[in-house]
Amino acid sequence: MYAFNDEFSRAAQAAFDAQLASFASICDWHRDTALASLAAMTAASNEFLAIQHPQDLLQMATDQGKHAIDRAQAYGREATEVALNKPLFR
Repeated sequence: MYAFNDEFSRAAQAAFDAQLASFASICDWHRDTALASLAAMTAASNEFLAIQHPQDLLQMATDQGKHAIDRAQAYGREATEVALNKPLFR
């Protein structure tokens, strides 16, 4: 009976370690995504403050919309990759 408990304990510890590593990688990914988003917002606000003509404002809004769509698509692709490759519960 003791050998079974020892093996079960090692298996449970290995599973816990794998889950912890997966969780840590997801947290790192979310942190990196938040930092990238903050950098993009800072760049956009600096660009907005430099605008002097209304036409430039419309062009900037169009460009920022395109960039936002690209970032959302990239986020979706990365989220799918993380979900498929590093599941939290298995």
